[in-house]
Parts: sequence; structure tokens; C-alpha cells
Amino acid sequence: METSGIKPELITSVLDRKYRNASPFRTLWTLYEGQRSNLTLSIVLYIIKHSPVWAMPIITANIINAAMLAVDGSKLGDALKVQSAYSSLWINGLLLAVMILQNVPMHTLHAYFMSLAIRSMQLLLRAALVTRLQQLSMRFHADIQTGKLQSKVLRDVDAVENLSKQLINNIISGFIAVGVALTVTLLRKPTVAMFFVLTIPLAILIMHLFRNRMKSRNTAFRKEVENMSSQVSEMIEMIPVTRAHASEQIELTRVYKQLLKIRHAGQDLDVTNELFACCTWATFQTFQLFCLLFVCWMAFQGEIPVGDVVMYQGFFAMIIGAVSGILSVYPQITTGVESIRSLGEVLECPDLEQNEGKQAVKSVQGNITFDAVTFQYPEANRPAVEKFSLAIKAGECVAFVGESGSGKSTLMNLTIGFRRPTQGRILIDGLDMATLNLRTYRKFLAVVSQQTVLFSGTIRENIAYGLEGISDQRVREVLEMANAWDFVSKLPQGIHTSVGTHGGKLSGGQRQRLAIARALIRDPRVLILDEATSALDVVSERLVQEAIGRLVKGRTTLVVAHRLSTIRNADRIVVMSQGQIIEVGTHAELTSRDGPFMQLKSLQV
Repeated sequence: METSGIKPELITSVLDRKYRNASPFRTLWTLYEGQRSNLTLSIVLYIIKHSPVWAMPIITANIINAAMLAVDGSKLGDALKVQSAYSSLWINGLLLAVMILQNVPMHTLHAYFMSLAIRSMQLLLRAALVTRLQQLSMRFHADIQTGKLQSKVLRDVDAVENLSKQLINNIISGFIAVGVALTVTLLRKPTVAMFFVLTIPLAILIMHLFRNRMKSRNTAFRKEVENMSSQVSEMIEMIPVTRAHASEQIELTRVYKQLLKIRHAGQDLDVTNELFACCTWATFQTFQLFCLLFVCWMAFQGEIPVGDVVMYQGFFAMIIGAVSGILSVYPQITTGVESIRSLGEVLECPDLEQNEGKQAVKSVQGNITFDAVTFQYPEANRPAVEKFSLAIKAGECVAFVGESGSGKSTLMNLTIGFRRPTQGRILIDGLDMATLNLRTYRKFLAVVSQQTVLFSGTIRENIAYGLEGISDQRVREVLEMANAWDFVSKLPQGIHTSVGTHGGKLSGGQRQRLAIARALIRDPRVLILDEATSALDVVSERLVQEAIGRLVKGRTTLVVAHRLSTIRNADRIVVMSQGQIIEVGTHAELTSRDGPFMQLKSLQV
């Protein structure tokens, strides 16, 4: 079965590769699995279409020698020699004309198959990246900025694509040009070939001298670009807050500093690349001058015909052009290699949510047991949740209250499976969550949080997100239950109205009611309400509370709330402090004694 036209087995193959290794070009070749025949055909067509360039020095020399032969024949009155010269002239001219004419169809076919192979690789690589991003744990996403991930998906994949094109158009053609020139020269005049052979170790020496510097500066530049992408993404998201606090200049100064870092890193990289290029050019031009003087001397001595001077110079120029071409794209190659390793930071990341081979959840009753659960964030001084034990019955509504930092939201993330306990275990209907396929478990779970997440689609698409076969009538029913139909029915296109980026066309209360409708349509067995009404006005809060009242019926519900007035109907209230339970009871029980709950409540009066 294919997913959106992409074979899952090919994506799996890309995910299983090693990218941060000593063989980046072998890794690149493995990325073309399924497209290697097209890539190979493209290379063959490239060789055919490019053949006039490699044959030009030989044919040019033959034509000049034929002209010289015709002149000599005319002076000597040798008609046979003149006839032979004319025959050679026409044959070589016709051969060159045919080779030039074939360039157009061969180049078109080469471009088609190369584009097919490279674009397919690019598609597969990006598909593998977004697949891995969906598989990585929430800890990974919490630790890395979104802008950096965007840079990898966009910039680094483009750099790998450019690497492929450079390898075909410059590296492969360069090696073929060097091979043709050396072969012909060795067969005709081995002494001249010595000039050609010396260029190869010279090129290797120059690459060796610049390699480490170019690699380190490419890495530095790439990291600064990722940081910039992250800061710009964050700046755009923060524009409403920045504008509201008149902090535009502060935000701009922060971004300007990063732009300056990019400029400095880019300048270092550019200077290194240009120094590399000019050193290469000056060295090879000097060698070409010596070669020209040598072959002219040989022509003066009568060891080679005059036409061969042009041929050898043409071949030497071809070798210099090929080697210079290889060296000139070396910076792009190091960038591409660095990007392959950069992609490996995501594709090889071991911090995956492991669901394969674990028990699939086919139904959920809603019994949840926290058994001595402890969780500590990396580099934190103390656990966010410590030795937390609590049994929640199916259909029970339990509210969690406490000051900020008491561990409530962390506990919800543990229940969803976004985080894994450092110690202890969480049981769902008696089964340890560590043994369950969390993807199947979450089909029976819904979350309504303070920060409502909507994407830039229609109301219907947001509510039915991830579900198939949902009718418009069913969407209307859940909107009515969520107290949202009143405002949705008045929109220009009803449920087919676009909500804008992140739901920006709607008010906070409207977005929250859509989130409740999205939860209702899934008919979850476990419901998590994480401060679902804390940011709403009085009217919106009343409408949302009514909708929540309908939503929680018959479901196991975990509620996190700062407004203690909103949880009076909970079956139990758990008061937390520093990740531990300090008080438990019903609303009536907790308000009848002077305990931690009443102390919190007194602060809100």
C-alpha cells in the first residue's frame, strides 16, 4: 500500500541509513534506491551529449593538419595528397556536425531522467524527514527549535539535491574529460602526458590544504543559518506580543545580532572559497603556459605536426577546466556532505517513541493507576513529579490543582504518553503503558488545552481532523453540543469557513469550543482538560463550561485548573505541591477543613 504515492518501504529504507559516517557519497547513492536506473541512464546520456566537447581537440587538430597537408600538396603539385587532405577535412567536419546535432535530443533526455531521479530522491528524503519527525519523542521536539527543523527539511535537502547535480555535471564529466585527454595523449605522445598527469596530485594537494578549513566554516555557517531560521520563526509567532508591548526594537536587535553572525560566518566561508579558487586558477594557468611552450618547441623540432599543438593545448585546457571545475564545486560538495550529516541529526536520532512490536490497544475502559511515578526533566535540579501514586476509576472526574510548577501539566503529559516515567509505572486498565502501542491508545483519548491548536483549514477539517467518513450532519451535532453552532452558522460559509493561520480569525472562546467539538466527535474514553478555560472571558467561560459538562459525561476525565471555582463538580480534587499529593477529597470535603486547598482558594478571593 502506498501513502500519497510514496512507497512506505522506500521511506523505511531511507530511515534505516547511516548519515553521519565516513562515506557520505555511498550514503547519497543509497538514497537513490528505486531511481538508480534513471540516474545511470541520465549519466550515459550526459556522456553522449557531451561527446563533442571531448572530441573537439582531436577533430580540430585533424582539420588543421588536413589544411597544412593541402597547402604542402599544392606547393608540390601532389594531387593525391591534396585529395586526401580534402577527404579528411570533409569527414572530420561531417563527424563534428553530427556530434553537435545529437546534443539537443540527448541533452533533453538527459535532463528529463536526471530531474526524475533527483526530484524523486528529494521527495523521498523529505518524506522520510517528516515521517521521522512524527516518530520522535516529545522530548526531542521540546529540546530543538522549530526553525532549525524547517532549515533541515528545506535548506539541507536542497543542498543534497545540488550535490547530486554537481557530481553529475562537474565531477563525472571532469573525470571523463581527464580520462579522454590522458588516453589520447599517452597513445600519441607520452612525454606530453606527463604535464597532464602532474595536475592530478597538484589538485589533490590543494584540496588537502583547504579541506579542513572549508569543512569547519561550512559547519559554522550552516549552524548560524539554522539559528536564524529558528529566531525568525519565533519572531513571527511573537509579533502580537511584541507589538502589544512596544518591544519591536528589542526583537529586531536580537534578530539583527544573529544576522550579523551569519554575515561573519558567510564572509569567512566566501573568502576561504575564493582563496581556494584563485590558488587553483593561478597554479593551473602556470602549468598550461609551460605545456604550450613545450609542445611549440616539439613542433619547432618537427616531432609533432602544427595541428597537434592545438590538440594538446585543447586537451590540457580540457583537463584544467575539468580539474578546476571539480575544485570550484568543492565548496558546494562540502556543503552537500555537511547537509547529509545535518539530516542525520534527525534521521538517526534514537529518541523515538517506540511503538513497534508493542501491544495494540483495542478498547479502553478508562481505569488509570499511577504507581509510584517519578519524572525528572534532563538537567533539572529536582523531579517534576515524585513518587506519585493515585488510582482513578473509569468514568471518574479528577481535578488537579496546585501552584505553578507543582507538576500538574507534567502529569498530564505522562498520561498522554508524551513523557515516560523516570521511575514507577502508569497502568491503563491494568496494563503498563510501557508495554502498549501508544498510537493505538491515543485513539481513545482527547485533549483540550489552554493553547488551542488549529491549522489553517476550514472548521470542518479542524473538527474531523484524522477521521474519515464524518458527515456534515455529525459535525453540526458536535458543534451544537460544544455551544459552537450558534457562531458557526452565522459565518459566510458555515462549517466550510477557513479559520485562518492558527485559527486567527476566531476569538479565544470560539477556538476553545471548536477544540471541544473536535474532542466530542472522537467519543474518547479518557479526556484531559488542561486549563481549558483559564484564558477566557466570563461569557465564553460559561459557554465552554456547559460544553465541557456534556463532554465529560461517562468518560474518565483529568482536569487541570487554576480557577478553583470551575472544578466544584469533580468527583475528587487532588492538591499537588512539588510533584507530590498533599491533599485529596471532594469539593465539599476540602472546603470543610482548613487545608492546602482552602489556602489556595483564599488567594483567589
